[in-house]
Amino acid sequence: MLTHRNASKPAWMVFGVVLIAAAAWGWPLIDSPRFENHFFGLFWYSMLLLGALFWAFPAEQRVHGGVLERRICLLGLIPVRTRHIPLSAFTRVVLDQEPNVIGPDSVWVCLADNGDARFVFSHYRATRRGVNKAVQEARHLAARAGLPFVAETPETPDSADV
Repeated sequence: MLTHRNASKPAWMVFGVVLIAAAAWGWPLIDSPRFENHFFGLFWYSMLLLGALFWAFPAEQRVHGGVLERRICLLGLIPVRTRHIPLSAFTRVVLDQEPNVIGPDSVWVCLADNGDARFVFSHYRATRRGVNKAVQEARHLAARAGLPFVAETPETPDSADV
């Protein structure tokens, strides 16, 4: 079984801490006697609530037994929604990257069919280390799924040696 979890990444945990800090930082807007501050406080907390909803339901993807499974989990622990897709719906494993004005920023490991449909299994930063991890995971995914890996070397920014 090959699993990719967003909730196990340090960035997911750091984002939760940042949400708590942002909520504490915005409290004076609500606590103020001025009406304008209440309006901005309401806006601030509605944006934090939206961010918290996205944060609280991370996705995980796994491949096992000829099936691709995507699970949306509450806090990364309790499955809320599960979607199963047979691997026969895909024809290859690819690395994908969108062109960007200032250079590439992400590399996606995707399962693709003969058309334009793609299923993003995981994503990495477009650094040399991130691209190496993406290629390694794409090869592992192709072996587990029994699909060919169409290897195209993604671009990395010149300044990104991290």
